[in-house]
Amino acid sequence: MKITKVKAVRTEYPRIPQKTKPRKADKYAGKIATGSPMSTSLGGRYFHTEGWWDHALMKGVGAGIERDVGCIVECEDGSWGFGFSDRGRITASIIDDYIAPNLIGRNVFETEKIYDMMTRILSPIGSNSFSTRAISAVDLALWDLKGKLLGRPIYEILGGSITEKIPLYASSNNTEWLKELGFKNFKRFISWGPRDQLSGINKVEKEIADARDLIGYESELMLDCWLSMDIETTVRVSEQLKPYKLKWIEDALLSESITQYEVLRNRIPQQTLATGEHWYGVHPFSHAASKGIIDILQPDITWVGGLSAIIKIVHIAESAGIDVILHGGGGSAFGQHASYGLTGISMIECSGPVITPIGVPLEEKDRFPGTPVPKDGTIIPSDAPGFGLEMKKEWLPDFFS
Repeated sequence: MKITKVKAVRTEYPRIPQKTKPRKADKYAGKIATGSPMSTSLGGRYFHTEGWWDHALMKGVGAGIERDVGCIVECEDGSWGFGFSDRGRITASIIDDYIAPNLIGRNVFETEKIYDMMTRILSPIGSNSFSTRAISAVDLALWDLKGKLLGRPIYEILGGSITEKIPLYASSNNTEWLKELGFKNFKRFISWGPRDQLSGINKVEKEIADARDLIGYESELMLDCWLSMDIETTVRVSEQLKPYKLKWIEDALLSESITQYEVLRNRIPQQTLATGEHWYGVHPFSHAASKGIIDILQPDITWVGGLSAIIKIVHIAESAGIDVILHGGGGSAFGQHASYGLTGISMIECSGPVITPIGVPLEEKDRFPGTPVPKDGTIIPSDAPGFGLEMKKEWLPDFFS
């Protein structure tokens, strides 16, 4: 079955309305960390006095108009698949101008070959976040189409099943609300960093101690630093938080500073370290695994190169004896299917795309139609063909129309 069309699209599906009024004010409202770690963790370095990232968001740098971009891949019989990424116009132009012309006429089932082709087509501009986002959207659309043609859900095509429920963890600083929602494991975002010095470290300890008191020691607790720390502060935080038995410390250092992670590993060999959501393409994960500097790899399936890249990363991790946990894997049908289809993925993260304001049911969170939500502390991917999304073509106009 040959590909006849590849195009970037807008995602104009009917939004799910939030009918329930929040039960109480959210003390983290206005801080992006309720859905993303930006405001608190980088706040440790700049936000408390400058607030530059919140201002940038208001201007549409980190979010806003045309941020999201979908992709449709269509084949000879009119069947089509849908993939998704973000960063709008740049991603969309790479799909339409660089990738699409090279895929027309290829066999839909050549996902491995097409992934390799896309990577090499874009190699002159490198494995940067824009090129791998474009590859992700196309690759996910191809897998979705392949699943529809075969009449099978993606997790089944990958060889997985849903007989064994994968543990979830929720990411937000509203730990009490997350517990009420039925989550058993929790990740918090750090609120102070290097510029806050010892007083900041003590405040971090207080927040973690309070969270541990709330959830007990039968639940996992993690700390996300979202690229805000330096080596020395991370070491001091790790040492001071030992009594609270963190499962991991995440994204302590800038994503490009892999050599700094080698130093950090040597300084705190006992501390489980996680990172990778801001690594693009397969090679950074291969390097980190070969050096033994990271314990948990965290690629984002819509950023790193799609499902084809995730499969390669999981196999790299398995050969190195380390885990993979997808960044925000519970928030999309793509991440849910990959998590259940690949045995090397040990947990599922439910973050901003899943978590609702205090008192609002999870079912009222906006999402692509057909995307399952957590229930009774677990999440199960759709068993419909492909990724199980219930999208209509009329909701997906050409991006540059």
